[in-house]
Amino acid sequence: MAERVVAVSLRAQVAEFERNMLRAADSVRKVGSETEKLQQQRQAFEQLGRTALTAGGIMAAGIGMAVKRFADFDQAMSNVQAAAHESVDTMQQLRDAAIQAGAKTVFSATESANAIEEMAKAGIEANDILGGGLAGALDLAAAGGLGVADAAGIAAVALKTFKLEGSDMSHVADLLAAGAGKAMGDVSDLSQALAQGGQAASLTGLSIEETTAALSAFASQGLLGSDAGTSLKTMLLNLNPTTKKAADLVEQYNLQAF
Repeated sequence: MAERVVAVSLRAQVAEFERNMLRAADSVRKVGSETEKLQQQRQAFEQLGRTALTAGGIMAAGIGMAVKRFADFDQAMSNVQAAAHESVDTMQQLRDAAIQAGAKTVFSATESANAIEEMAKAGIEANDILGGGLAGALDLAAAGGLGVADAAGIAAVALKTFKLEGSDMSHVADLLAAGAGKAMGDVSDLSQALAQGGQAASLTGLSIEETTAALSAFASQGLLGSDAGTSLKTMLLNLNPTTKKAADLVEQYNLQAF
Protein backbone atom coordinates (compact mmCIF):
# COMPACT_ATOMS: atom_id res chain seq x y z
CA MET A 1 0.00 0.00 0.00
CA ALA A 2 2.88 2.36 0.86
CA GLU A 3 4.44 1.74 -2.56
CA ARG A 4 1.19 2.67 -4.30
CA VAL A 5 0.93 5.92 -2.29
CA VAL A 6 4.51 6.82 -3.21
CA ALA A 7 3.89 6.09 -6.90
CA VAL A 8 0.74 8.22 -6.97
CA SER A 9 2.59 11.01 -5.19
CA LEU A 10 5.45 10.92 -7.70
CA ARG A 11 3.07 10.99 -10.66
CA ALA A 12 1.32 14.00 -9.15
CA GLN A 13 4.65 15.78 -8.70
CA VAL A 14 5.64 15.08 -12.30
CA ALA A 15 2.27 16.38 -13.53
CA GLU A 16 2.70 19.54 -11.43
CA PHE A 17 6.22 19.95 -12.85
CA GLU A 18 4.85 19.75 -16.41
CA ARG A 19 2.23 22.38 -15.61
CA ASN A 20 4.93 24.65 -14.20
CA MET A 21 6.97 24.16 -17.36
CA LEU A 22 4.00 25.19 -19.50
CA ARG A 23 3.47 28.32 -17.44
CA ALA A 24 7.15 29.17 -17.63
CA ALA A 25 7.27 28.59 -21.38
CA ASP A 26 4.18 30.70 -22.03
CA SER A 27 5.34 33.59 -19.86
CA VAL A 28 8.72 33.97 -21.51
CA ARG A 29 7.19 33.93 -25.01
CA LYS A 30 5.35 37.18 -24.34
CA VAL A 31 8.41 39.42 -24.00
CA GLY A 32 11.83 39.87 -25.51
CA SER A 33 13.53 38.84 -28.72
CA GLU A 34 13.55 35.25 -29.96
CA THR A 35 17.07 34.79 -28.55
CA GLU A 36 16.03 36.21 -25.21
CA LYS A 37 12.94 33.99 -25.15
CA LEU A 38 14.98 30.87 -25.75
CA GLN A 39 17.49 31.87 -23.08
CA GLN A 40 14.77 32.67 -20.56
CA GLN A 41 12.94 29.46 -21.35
CA ARG A 42 16.11 27.42 -20.93
CA GLN A 43 16.84 29.10 -17.58
CA ALA A 44 13.29 28.50 -16.39
CA PHE A 45 13.46 24.81 -17.31
CA GLU A 46 16.85 24.43 -15.64
CA GLN A 47 15.63 26.09 -12.44
CA LEU A 48 12.55 23.86 -12.32
CA GLY A 49 14.74 20.85 -12.98
CA ARG A 50 17.15 21.67 -10.15
CA THR A 51 14.28 22.13 -7.73
CA ALA A 52 12.51 18.93 -8.67
CA LEU A 53 15.63 16.73 -8.74
CA THR A 54 15.61 16.70 -4.95
CA ALA A 55 12.64 14.32 -5.11
CA GLY A 56 14.99 11.48 -6.02
CA GLY A 57 15.98 9.31 -8.95
CA ILE A 58 12.47 8.22 -9.97
CA MET A 59 11.27 11.81 -9.98
CA ALA A 60 14.30 12.82 -12.03
CA ALA A 61 13.49 10.20 -14.64
CA GLY A 62 9.93 11.50 -14.89
CA ILE A 63 11.19 15.06 -15.18
CA GLY A 64 13.64 14.04 -17.87
CA MET A 65 10.82 12.54 -19.91
CA ALA A 66 8.72 15.66 -19.44
CA VAL A 67 11.56 17.95 -20.49
CA LYS A 68 12.20 15.84 -23.59
CA ARG A 69 8.52 15.95 -24.55
CA PHE A 70 8.49 19.72 -24.29
CA ALA A 71 11.73 20.00 -26.23
CA ASP A 72 10.32 17.77 -28.98
CA PHE A 73 7.12 19.82 -29.10
CA ASP A 74 8.98 23.12 -29.30
CA GLN A 75 11.10 21.75 -32.14
CA ALA A 76 7.98 20.57 -33.96
CA MET A 77 6.43 24.03 -33.64
CA SER A 78 9.65 25.60 -34.90
CA ASN A 79 9.29 23.39 -37.97
CA VAL A 80 5.72 24.65 -38.36
CA GLN A 81 6.94 28.25 -38.26
CA ALA A 82 9.56 27.48 -40.91
CA ALA A 83 6.91 25.93 -43.16
CA ALA A 84 4.07 28.39 -42.57
CA HIS A 85 5.80 31.75 -41.91
CA GLU A 86 2.84 32.87 -39.83
CA SER A 87 2.56 35.77 -37.39
CA VAL A 88 3.23 35.41 -33.68
CA ASP A 89 -0.49 35.46 -32.88
CA THR A 90 -1.31 32.81 -35.49
CA MET A 91 1.56 30.62 -34.32
CA GLN A 92 0.22 30.84 -30.77
CA GLN A 93 -3.20 29.69 -32.03
CA LEU A 94 -1.61 26.77 -33.88
CA ARG A 95 0.42 25.93 -30.78
CA ASP A 96 -2.71 25.97 -28.61
CA ALA A 97 -4.54 23.79 -31.15
CA ALA A 98 -1.76 21.20 -31.08
CA ILE A 99 -1.72 21.16 -27.28
CA GLN A 100 -5.50 20.79 -27.13
CA ALA A 101 -5.40 17.96 -29.69
CA GLY A 102 -2.74 16.26 -27.59
CA ALA A 103 -5.01 16.48 -24.56
CA LYS A 104 -8.26 15.41 -26.25
CA THR A 105 -7.14 12.71 -28.72
CA VAL A 106 -4.99 9.59 -28.68
CA PHE A 107 -2.22 11.56 -30.39
CA SER A 108 0.39 13.68 -28.67
CA ALA A 109 0.81 17.43 -29.03
CA THR A 110 4.04 16.80 -30.94
CA GLU A 111 2.28 14.48 -33.39
CA SER A 112 -0.41 17.10 -33.88
CA ALA A 113 2.27 19.71 -34.55
CA ASN A 114 3.79 17.38 -37.16
CA ALA A 115 0.39 17.18 -38.86
CA ILE A 116 0.15 20.97 -38.91
CA GLU A 117 3.60 21.14 -40.49
CA GLU A 118 2.62 18.75 -43.30
CA MET A 119 -0.53 20.73 -44.05
CA ALA A 120 1.40 24.00 -44.04
CA LYS A 121 3.94 22.53 -46.48
CA ALA A 122 1.06 21.59 -48.78
CA GLY A 123 -0.18 25.17 -48.77
CA ILE A 124 -3.14 24.77 -46.41
CA GLU A 125 -3.86 28.11 -44.73
CA ALA A 126 -3.68 28.42 -40.95
CA ASN A 127 -7.37 29.37 -40.74
CA ASP A 128 -8.31 26.16 -42.54
CA ILE A 129 -6.02 24.09 -40.33
CA LEU A 130 -7.63 25.61 -37.25
CA GLY A 131 -11.11 25.42 -38.77
CA GLY A 132 -11.19 21.65 -39.12
CA GLY A 133 -8.11 20.62 -41.05
CA LEU A 134 -6.19 19.38 -38.04
CA ALA A 135 -9.22 17.53 -36.68
CA GLY A 136 -9.77 15.89 -40.07
CA ALA A 137 -6.15 14.77 -40.31
CA LEU A 138 -6.27 13.27 -36.82
CA ASP A 139 -9.53 11.48 -37.61
CA LEU A 140 -8.01 10.05 -40.78
CA ALA A 141 -4.91 8.90 -38.91
CA ALA A 142 -7.05 7.16 -36.30
CA ALA A 143 -9.34 5.55 -38.87
CA GLY A 144 -6.54 4.43 -41.16
CA GLY A 145 -3.99 3.41 -38.56
CA LEU A 146 -1.54 5.93 -40.03
CA GLY A 147 1.04 8.24 -38.60
CA VAL A 148 -0.49 11.67 -38.06
CA ALA A 149 1.95 13.43 -40.39
CA ASP A 150 1.35 10.82 -43.10
CA ALA A 151 -2.43 11.20 -42.82
CA ALA A 152 -2.16 14.99 -43.02
CA GLY A 153 0.06 14.75 -46.09
CA ILE A 154 -2.31 12.34 -47.86
CA ALA A 155 -5.36 14.52 -47.26
CA ALA A 156 -3.51 17.70 -48.23
CA VAL A 157 -2.32 16.21 -51.54
CA ALA A 158 -5.88 15.08 -52.31
CA LEU A 159 -7.06 18.66 -51.69
CA LYS A 160 -4.54 20.05 -54.13
CA THR A 161 -5.21 17.41 -56.79
CA PHE A 162 -8.91 18.25 -56.95
CA LYS A 163 -8.39 21.99 -56.41
CA LEU A 164 -10.41 22.08 -53.22
CA GLU A 165 -10.31 24.64 -50.43
CA GLY A 166 -8.56 24.01 -47.15
CA SER A 167 -11.94 24.15 -45.43
CA ASP A 168 -12.74 20.86 -47.23
CA MET A 169 -9.97 19.05 -45.35
CA SER A 170 -12.32 17.33 -42.91
CA HIS A 171 -14.60 16.21 -45.75
CA VAL A 172 -11.65 14.79 -47.71
CA ALA A 173 -10.41 12.94 -44.65
CA ASP A 174 -13.90 11.47 -44.13
CA LEU A 175 -14.05 10.40 -47.79
CA LEU A 176 -10.70 8.63 -47.65
CA ALA A 177 -11.51 6.89 -44.39
CA ALA A 178 -14.94 5.81 -45.65
CA GLY A 179 -13.59 4.67 -49.01
CA ALA A 180 -10.91 2.56 -47.38
CA GLY A 181 -13.39 1.17 -44.90
CA LYS A 182 -15.80 -0.14 -47.52
CA ALA A 183 -13.33 -2.19 -49.57
CA MET A 184 -10.18 -4.23 -49.41
CA GLY A 185 -6.95 -2.45 -48.54
CA ASP A 186 -6.47 0.57 -46.32
CA VAL A 187 -6.04 4.32 -46.53
CA SER A 188 -2.46 3.93 -47.75
CA ASP A 189 -3.65 1.84 -50.70
CA LEU A 190 -6.32 4.40 -51.53
CA SER A 191 -3.81 7.25 -51.31
CA GLN A 192 -1.47 5.44 -53.71
CA ALA A 193 -4.35 4.96 -56.12
CA LEU A 194 -5.21 8.66 -55.93
CA ALA A 195 -1.58 9.58 -56.50
CA GLN A 196 -1.59 7.63 -59.77
CA GLY A 197 -5.09 8.34 -61.05
CA GLY A 198 -6.20 11.49 -59.28
CA GLN A 199 -4.76 14.02 -61.73
CA ALA A 200 -6.34 12.30 -64.74
CA ALA A 201 -9.66 12.07 -62.91
CA SER A 202 -9.57 15.74 -61.96
CA LEU A 203 -8.66 16.84 -65.49
CA THR A 204 -11.48 14.69 -66.87
CA GLY A 205 -13.92 16.51 -64.62
CA LEU A 206 -14.54 13.85 -62.00
CA SER A 207 -15.00 15.01 -58.43
CA ILE A 208 -13.04 13.58 -55.53
CA GLU A 209 -16.24 11.83 -54.40
CA GLU A 210 -16.66 10.12 -57.78
CA THR A 211 -12.98 9.23 -57.98
CA THR A 212 -12.88 7.80 -54.48
CA ALA A 213 -16.01 5.76 -55.21
CA ALA A 214 -14.48 4.37 -58.43
CA LEU A 215 -11.23 3.44 -56.71
CA SER A 216 -13.16 1.82 -53.85
CA ALA A 217 -15.07 -0.23 -56.44
CA PHE A 218 -11.75 -1.32 -57.93
CA ALA A 219 -10.50 -2.26 -54.46
CA SER A 220 -13.61 -4.35 -53.79
CA GLN A 221 -12.53 -6.47 -56.76
CA GLY A 222 -8.97 -6.80 -55.48
CA LEU A 223 -7.38 -4.04 -57.58
CA LEU A 224 -5.45 -1.95 -55.06
CA GLY A 225 -2.93 0.83 -54.70
CA SER A 226 -0.99 2.22 -57.63
CA ASP A 227 -2.34 -0.54 -59.90
CA ALA A 228 -5.87 0.74 -59.32
CA GLY A 229 -4.85 4.34 -59.96
CA THR A 230 -3.02 3.42 -63.16
CA SER A 231 -6.00 1.42 -64.40
CA LEU A 232 -8.36 4.34 -63.74
CA LYS A 233 -6.03 6.76 -65.50
CA THR A 234 -5.66 4.45 -68.52
CA MET A 235 -9.41 3.99 -68.77
CA LEU A 236 -10.09 7.72 -68.63
CA LEU A 237 -7.41 8.52 -71.20
CA ASN A 238 -8.80 5.87 -73.55
CA LEU A 239 -12.27 7.38 -73.28
CA ASN A 240 -10.89 10.68 -74.52
CA PRO A 241 -10.33 10.51 -78.31
CA THR A 242 -6.76 11.52 -79.09
CA THR A 243 -6.76 10.90 -82.86
CA LYS A 244 -9.02 12.09 -85.69
CA LYS A 245 -10.14 8.52 -86.36
CA ALA A 246 -11.17 8.05 -82.75
CA ALA A 247 -12.92 11.41 -82.72
CA ASP A 248 -14.83 10.53 -85.90
CA LEU A 249 -15.97 7.24 -84.37
CA VAL A 250 -17.13 8.96 -81.20
CA GLU A 251 -19.12 11.41 -83.31
CA GLN A 252 -20.44 8.71 -85.63
CA TYR A 253 -21.85 6.61 -82.83
CA ASN A 254 -22.84 9.59 -80.70
CA LEU A 255 -20.84 8.22 -77.77
CA GLN A 256 -20.72 10.11 -74.49
CA ALA A 257 -18.74 9.24 -71.42
CA PHE A 258 -19.88 10.11 -67.93
